[in-house]
Amino acid sequence: MEDIDIPRPNPFITEWLRGELCRGILTEAGELYQSLYHVFVAKRTGQLAFSAAVDTDIEGDRWVAVMSVGDNVAPYAASHEFGTGRTNPDHALPGAHDLNLILDLVATA
Repeated sequence: MEDIDIPRPNPFITEWLRGELCRGILTEAGELYQSLYHVFVAKRTGQLAFSAAVDTDIEGDRWVAVMSVGDNVAPYAASHEFGTGRTNPDHALPGAHDLNLILDLVATA
């Protein structure tokens, strides 16, 4: 058996993680999560569902996809996801945890 010298950091992996193919794969994955969020989040007006947005960006040495939910149209996204009234249990509403549901769905598929 021969020893193979693989440099660290590996230039191929570094280049691939910053390449357009990797960005495309992450964009597709982010759009899948966004679509699942549209399906599973509770809808009265639909504003929360359609406030979900996916963006790709370079962080450190690689592309990352980030899905954000809520904006000026749906500023209640955090209270929907995590719940409300923690200081007053009589008025507490439980969190929906839709984002964790989506992560679990994709992880088990």
